[in-house]
Amino acid sequence: MARLGPPTGDDLRSRLSATGCSPGTFLGLQSPVAAEIAGLAGLEWVVLDLEHGGGTAADVGPTVAAAAGYDVAVIVRVPRPDRAMIGWVADQGAAGIMVPRIESVDEAREVAGFFSYPPEGERGVASYTRSAGWGQKKLTDLPRPVYMPQIETPGALSDVDHIAALPEVDGLFIGPLDLSFALGVPGKLSDEGFLNAFRQTVQAGATHRIPVGSIAPSHERAEVMVADGVNFVALGSDGLWLRQSLGESAEALRNWSQNERAE
Repeated sequence: MARLGPPTGDDLRSRLSATGCSPGTFLGLQSPVAAEIAGLAGLEWVVLDLEHGGGTAADVGPTVAAAAGYDVAVIVRVPRPDRAMIGWVADQGAAGIMVPRIESVDEAREVAGFFSYPPEGERGVASYTRSAGWGQKKLTDLPRPVYMPQIETPGALSDVDHIAALPEVDGLFIGPLDLSFALGVPGKLSDEGFLNAFRQTVQAGATHRIPVGSIAPSHERAEVMVADGVNFVALGSDGLWLRQSLGESAEALRNWSQNERAE
């Protein structure tokens, strides 16, 4: 019998930890259809970006439902480390939750409690949600969503080994642009200081046997990241690929038409 409902936190953990590199992408265009297209393209997960993307909380449920039809796991990047928001996103059936702007291991530990029901954590309890199969599943049997702190601040970087050691942390995500700005080398991803920070985070994940991921604007950059040891890569975003693909096609058409007319 086919699995009923969207991929769970356990499904996502398995994908991110599998041999090789697990591919995904960011969604920022406020369209659940983009999750379907990502599935047809062979991606294993998507990140619905509520921090920088055009989506809102109203898009979480529809995106999870659309992605489920293509066996795509949905990670939601929340705008901030907020208990109510994290619990609500988990109730909508998100397989994972990415938490930005973590500043220390103490904050990472506090946020970890938002992912679990009492007595282990502080997540609010409800049985009539998508994550609970609209009352069909026992709450005590539900997989916990993947907890993925972002490493993008000096505080998180200095505590990265301790953050990776937390038992509730399932993976780390390196925010390259934020981290480069925080290190005083904005956008310079080949700077030695940035590369050292990147490798430090990858090593922390390897030491504590949790996957580490990041975002790459191109296949070439993704290959560099994989060579440096990352386990999962977001291949840009829906908006990036739409602009880039249309731009390349438009430029090719212009060049071709000009050559044809010149002849």
